[in-house]
Amino acid sequence: MPTPAIEPDARPVIVGVDGSDSARNAVDWAADEAVLRGTTLELLHAWEPKSFESHDWYGELLHDAGVDTLQRHAVQARERCPGLTVTTNIVHEKDTDALDTASERAALLVVGRRGLGGFTGLLMGSVSRHLAGRSRCPLLVVPADERGAGTVDPSTPARKILVGIADATCEPAARAAFQEAARRGLAVKAITTWSLPPIPAAGGFVGAAVPLPDDVYRSIQRAAEKSLADVLAPLRAEFPNVAATGTVVSGPAGQILVDASEEAEITVVAAHRRAHNIGRTIGSSAYAVLHHAHSPVLLVPVD
Repeated sequence: MPTPAIEPDARPVIVGVDGSDSARNAVDWAADEAVLRGTTLELLHAWEPKSFESHDWYGELLHDAGVDTLQRHAVQARERCPGLTVTTNIVHEKDTDALDTASERAALLVVGRRGLGGFTGLLMGSVSRHLAGRSRCPLLVVPADERGAGTVDPSTPARKILVGIADATCEPAARAAFQEAARRGLAVKAITTWSLPPIPAAGGFVGAAVPLPDDVYRSIQRAAEKSLADVLAPLRAEFPNVAATGTVVSGPAGQILVDASEEAEITVVAAHRRAHNIGRTIGSSAYAVLHHAHSPVLLVPVD
C-alpha cells in the first residue's frame, strides 16, 4: 500500500454498516481508506424501532443485533488492516439523522451501494438522495463487488482516478481526485464534456440539436479545453508526482463518465446541490454516475 503523499487527517473515516454483503465490502474499502489517510476507522450502525417503540423487548433485540453486527465488522476491519484503530458506534435514531451527524465530523463517509434496509443505502431510495444532497463531507459509495482501496491485483492494468470536471466550480472534486491518486501512486484522468441542448420544435415537440458550422464546434471544444486546463494546471504544480491527463468529449456527461468508470479505481464527481421538493439534491449527471458507475464513486460537496 503506497505511503500517503499528503498530511494525515485527524478526523476519522466513518462507514455505515448493517450486516449486508454490501456493507462488508464498504468496511474493507473504509479500512483501507483509513490506513491510506493515516487516520482511524469508525463503524456506525443506526437502528430505529418506529412503531414498535413502546415494546422494550423489540428495541433490545434491535440494539443487541446492532452490537453483534458492529463486533463482526470490527473483527473484519482489524484482520484486514492490523494495527488500525477501529471504534464502534451504535445510535438509536433515524438513519438519515445519524448519517448527517456523522458527516459533520468525518474526513470521509463510506456506504455500500445496497443494504439490508436502507442505512447503507439502496441508491434509488430516500436515504441515498438525502446523503447525496446533504453530506457535509465527501461520500464514497462502494458497489457490492468492489475490492478494497489498498488491494492491488498485479494481473490487471493499473487503474486511474477518474474525475468529471464541468467547469471551475468542480475544483474541489479535482483536488480530491489528485489527493486520492497521490495516496495510491496512481494517475488522474480528467474528463470534461459538452453538448448542445435540443431545440424545441413546432407543436411543442423537442427536436434534435440544430447542426452548426464546424468552426462553432471547434470554438466550443477549445473553450472547454481551456476551462479544463485552467483547473488542472495548479493541481499539477501542487502534485508534481501525480500524472494527469485531460480529455474533452462531446456527449452526455453521465453516460461518458459511467463508460469510463470501467477502468477507474475511483470515479470522482462534484456534488452541486440545489433545492428540490424532496430536499436538497444533486444534478442528473452526478446521479447517473452514482447509480451506474462500475467503480466506487466519490461524491465531493462543492457548496
